[in-house]
Amino acid sequence: MMMMNAAAATQASTRAFRASCMVYAPSPPWAKDLKAASKASEKHISYDIKIFDELAWRKQRFEFKKDAWDPAKMSTILRNKLCLGNEAQEFTVIGEAFPFPDRDDSPVINEPQFSCKLLWDHNSPTEKIMIQLSDHFPPLLWITVKPSLEALRKVFSEFIEADAQHMNKYLPYYESVQNGLESTTSEKFGDKLSNVSMKDKFIEDMRKKDPRTITTDWPNEHSMYLGTTEHFRIMEDHLMKRNPFVFGWPLLVGDGNQFMEGTPFRMSAFRTIFSKSMLMLNTRLDLQLDHRQANLAPTDDDDVVLEIPLFCTVNYPVNARMCGGKALVERFNKVMGTTYPLDMPVDVLATFAREQTVKGVTELLSEMEFLDAASKKVPDVERVIRLSPDMMSGNRIVGQLAYTIVYLSITGYDDFIEKIFHRFESHPADIIRVACAKGAHVFQRGDLIDKLIAREEVGSRVRLMLERCKVGIVEGEDAPPSE
Repeated sequence: MMMMNAAAATQASTRAFRASCMVYAPSPPWAKDLKAASKASEKHISYDIKIFDELAWRKQRFEFKKDAWDPAKMSTILRNKLCLGNEAQEFTVIGEAFPFPDRDDSPVINEPQFSCKLLWDHNSPTEKIMIQLSDHFPPLLWITVKPSLEALRKVFSEFIEADAQHMNKYLPYYESVQNGLESTTSEKFGDKLSNVSMKDKFIEDMRKKDPRTITTDWPNEHSMYLGTTEHFRIMEDHLMKRNPFVFGWPLLVGDGNQFMEGTPFRMSAFRTIFSKSMLMLNTRLDLQLDHRQANLAPTDDDDVVLEIPLFCTVNYPVNARMCGGKALVERFNKVMGTTYPLDMPVDVLATFAREQTVKGVTELLSEMEFLDAASKKVPDVERVIRLSPDMMSGNRIVGQLAYTIVYLSITGYDDFIEKIFHRFESHPADIIRVACAKGAHVFQRGDLIDKLIAREEVGSRVRLMLERCKVGIVEGEDAPPSE
């Protein structure tokens, strides 16, 4: 009797759970027509669009999965932002569509297993369907379209076109890697030769790749400053091993790359899964601006560099729908405090959604103006006892201003020479003048660095810092024509 009661209790709890997942809101009027249209197109190019029977519709809230987002390290504020203000909000899954590959799949040769979800906001009066490209995309980055088969097809057709262009360019190389492995091991891919073996060989090749051979695929670019890190490989490892929006098959590996050893440059490149955008990470190890912490004489210690800055240039396709539409990116920028271009694909937005610092040129210019104004308001002499000069607030603000100037040059601000270099080249703080020289170096303007050097006292440490900024410049390459 007790066993029967236990079984009955289990069945009752199961029914209760199923009932909690069922949708009691009346189905929208467009649902029937959309389902009929998807069925009628099954024999044609339908992009695998499938609308479930209403009995199979289910409520679902977005979950930040540990392996992808590590929610324990995310603030409640950030999680709510990514969930449109309410992490507990539920949506209705009404169907599925076009399958995309996973981060562990080969970017070119793969068999996609993960269909995207089609959702309905049963609390909204607006007629719309939301496309969740994978389980890892939060509601803020769901693509919203009209509830019609044609609207869904237009979205997926853009992703298919980007994938086709990517495959046409890179398929020969991937096939050569596969053929080489098969001939070396005398095993066939898919039989005993695993995808892991292919990936290991691919990463080995990318570690030996000359960064100067990297070519971009798309016409659009956007550069960003991503804050600082203790070591470049930390971000490289994160994208390679844990980010669910990026293929774990890098296009270039910087850590251990022989072409970058002995140089101040580090670079790696990755590809996003959905839009096939390129992410080109880079940093410079020679950005010490303070001559007091630089190795300029035989008796000096090595340059003091506690953290290095990270930069990323995004190369992405022309599109109207992979970004979710301008309204989606506008909303993302407003919610997250960013200034991405309004055609930035959603998988790029998702890739950096967890980063504490994502600053484009617009944010860096605003920061520069703020720091410049703040540096002029601090007292000439601070009444602080036992505090070294480098820790005083005025000097720290000037130091931050100097690095912001350099970051603007590295992110490719077009008007750097006219609007920043000429504005700060005569600044009373030597660290600002050195920052101007570093920026001029980025733009290969050795003539401007020569002018800065000529103003400094011969033999001074500041002059030595400026002279060091000329290393690596190809004389006359980008200098304006002489009058």
